[in-house]
Amino acid sequence: MSMTTQTTVTAARQYYRVKDAAAVLRVPARTLYHLAETEQIPCRRLGTVILIPASWVDREPAQPHRR
Repeated sequence: MSMTTQTTVTAARQYYRVKDAAAVLRVPARTLYHLAETEQIPCRRLGTVILIPASWVDREPAQPHRR
């Protein structure tokens, strides 16, 4: 009897949408939209969608939680 092993490969995230990146970085989404529009952060546009590289988001420190 032979058993087949099924491996699941999860694709690494390459880009975040602005809303998702804002949640990870704990900053307002509007801040990231502004930074993307003024070309202060790396981003790609796909039609009306702005995508931020996951390598940049993962490298940036998250902002402390404000009260």
